[in-house]
This record gives sequence, structure tokens and C-alpha cells, in this order.
Amino acid sequence: MEKIHHLSAVKLDILVAEAIGIKVFFSDTHNKLNYIPRAGMTAREWAPSRFWSQGGPLVEQHKIDLNWGWEESKEWTASIEPDINVQGATVLEAAMRALVCLKLPDFNDIPS
Repeated sequence: MEKIHHLSAVKLDILVAEAIGIKVFFSDTHNKLNYIPRAGMTAREWAPSRFWSQGGPLVEQHKIDLNWGWEESKEWTASIEPDINVQGATVLEAAMRALVCLKLPDFNDIPS
């Protein structure tokens, strides 16, 4: 089982897309992760662990609770039912880690 804390930002963003059921791909020209928001629209960069316009709605939709310094941690903690508590350097990183742990059981939230 892969540890959620060992993932790069791009890998985390790919897993968030998988968790919520959207298709992502790398552009040929910019080597960035992209998605198509709606049919007929041009591709846009996909980075919910960094872009509030993408990660923020997921925080609200999944009712992810966010706290600084929870249980004496020096990072942000994202909590989501049932009993998932994950840390991250930023609010969105922590929240997207929690979402992946909830939706994709092959990942866990236990740091090593």
C-alpha cells in the first residue's frame, strides 16, 4: 500500500481526479496535467492540491475539516469521516490527501 505522504503534487492531483471520476492528461506542449471542464471547452491545468478554484469546492462538497497544529502537528490537518486525519504543508495538500484516503482504499494516511 502506497503512503499518501510520499506522493508528489502531480501524483496527488492525478489521484484526486481518479477519486472524483474525471479524466486528466498531460499536454504535449507544456507538460502539465490537464482536464477538460465541460464538452466543447479547451483544456485547463488540473491542480486541486494548489488551485483553490478546484480544491476549494471539493473541501466544501466532502465537508473536510481543516485545522492548524492539530495534536501538536506543525502542519495543516484535514479530517474527514470516517476517522481520517491527514497532514499537509498547505490546506489544500492536506485536504486532497484526505479525499484520496477516503475514496481510494489503496492509499493510507499513516506517515512513516
